[in-house]
This record gives sequence, structure tokens and C-alpha cells, in this order.
Amino acid sequence: MSRKSAAASPFEGGYRFTQINGAITGVQEMEKGRWKNEKIDRNESWSTTENGIIKTETDRDGSEVTLYVDTNGDGVYFEAYSWKRPVAGAQDDLYRFGFAADGRVTSIQEWDDGRWEVERPDRNETYVLQDGLVIRTEMEKGRVEWTVFADSNGDGTWTELADGKGALDLIGVKSLLAGLTAEGLVY
Repeated sequence: MSRKSAAASPFEGGYRFTQINGAITGVQEMEKGRWKNEKIDRNESWSTTENGIIKTETDRDGSEVTLYVDTNGDGVYFEAYSWKRPVAGAQDDLYRFGFAADGRVTSIQEWDDGRWEVERPDRNETYVLQDGLVIRTEMEKGRVEWTVFADSNGDGTWTELADGKGALDLIGVKSLLAGLTAEGLVY
């Protein structure tokens, strides 16, 4: 007896939201072809904006903000990108980069346990300086994943600003950085 494998749902990894008076009261995620209810934890909040739905998850290191968008108006949202808002003075996710004249990153150091440690990129990773930001791209299971690092105060220490999958919207990320800097969050 042979088993047919079911085709993957086009909504796999997508989200649906229940809203009452503009407030998100329920979240469902498509997992393995079925909609599953997700618990809204105490340390997270959800809000509707003109750009999509935003989830803010707070912990001791700061908060992570994720934007979900519905690009075709079918009511199913997918993660566009997420960014981190560190607690002022937090010492996590700090990097130093060395650069070649063409913008390639030639060296990487990460702050870990109170000291700088040399990092080596994986074979499927590339780092480049572009428009004042360091962009890491990585091929993972046939999909492009990206991370953007910023050094808005120019001290040579870079912080992970945003990450996502698929095409990088560099204009959107730079707008995000400008907004966070205006809020007093210096990277």
C-alpha cells in the first residue's frame, strides 16, 4: 500500500487574526495543513497598523517587533520582517566588522561573555556593507534569509537591527532605523 503525501498548503506558515474593535483577540497559525490556535502570552501584544499587524514580544533583553502583512487581501498574513529593540545598555548581539574597499566584510567579531570573539561565516552566508548597513544573507532550505546590522552612532559597534526571509526591503529597514533612532534607541 503506497501513501500519497498531501500537497503543502499555500498558507503554510501563515497567520489569521480575530479582531474585536481593532484589538487582536485571537491568533491562528497554519501548521502542517491545519489552522492551529496560538496562545497570546503575557509578554506579547498585538496591534493593527496601516502597514499590517504588529506583534511586540518583550523580555529582559528588550523587545522583538514582528510585522505581518497580507499582500493579496485574502485574510492570511505572513511575516514580513522582525526587528529588535534592545534595553538601553544591553550587551547582547553586538558585533564588530572589518571591511574591504568594495564593502565586503573581511572580519567579524561578536561580543560574548564579556569579550570579543572572532566569528567565521558559514559557507552559505555572505556579509556586505551596503548603504551604511551590514547585510548578512544566508541560503537556508532554498530560501534567502537576511539580517541587517546597524551602527547609528558610528562607534564601530554594530547591533542586529532586523531579520527576515525572502526579498529584503532595504528602504523599509532604513525607515525603521530612522524611526527607532528618533525614539532615542541608538544602535
